[in-house]
Amino acid sequence: MKHMGFLYTPLPLWVIVGAWIAAGGLLALALWNNPFKRLQDATLQHVWLAIIVAVSVLWASNAWLEDGTVLHLLGATLVVTLFDWGLALVAMAVVVVLAAVVFDAPWDGVALTFLVFGAFPVAISALMQRACTAWLPRNLFMFIVGQGFVSPAIAVSAAAYLALGTHVALNSGSMLTVPAGYAFSVFLLASGEAWFTGMATALIAVYRPAWVTTYDVRRYRLGGPRT
Repeated sequence: MKHMGFLYTPLPLWVIVGAWIAAGGLLALALWNNPFKRLQDATLQHVWLAIIVAVSVLWASNAWLEDGTVLHLLGATLVVTLFDWGLALVAMAVVVVLAAVVFDAPWDGVALTFLVFGAFPVAISALMQRACTAWLPRNLFMFIVGQGFVSPAIAVSAAAYLALGTHVALNSGSMLTVPAGYAFSVFLLASGEAWFTGMATALIAVYRPAWVTTYDVRRYRLGGPRT
């Protein structure tokens, strides 16, 4: 399992240390903004914990591509949509730790895994969220399309290619790390992520708009004032 995913990949010491410092800094920044203030309602606390469990299950359903990167649904965009980037970063960190425990993985690659498959798609999703807010029409349909389908496809594709680039760099630039059919596999992954996140976003926006804490419900007409 020399190069099968960052949880298992032997890494240089400077990469391990740098990744842990960067991961710690990002989590400190997220906690500095007190993201847990969004979870004052008990129901939202349960939703946040349930999302962590659901995303952990998604991560457990993965596909190893030869001796290269691992592909699986990320779920980061859905967490950002519901709870914004701060709580999403914390949630994805918990997911990575759970994955490491379940897979009995060495801890060397946990921080890098969090940065590539957790923090990076959260950042992309947060940027897409701001772009959708600024540029798309203010209606429920565009909210679901933008945040539910387009954003997760872009986020998971970007994370997949960042992972591939990191693997190539760790192998001294050798393109032998690139599995055959990687682009098609990423396309399938992005399609699955878009459908999963899109359908979940649509159902939550229509039937449980109070769970969407990142937007004023009146902006997108998600069912009236939040209680």
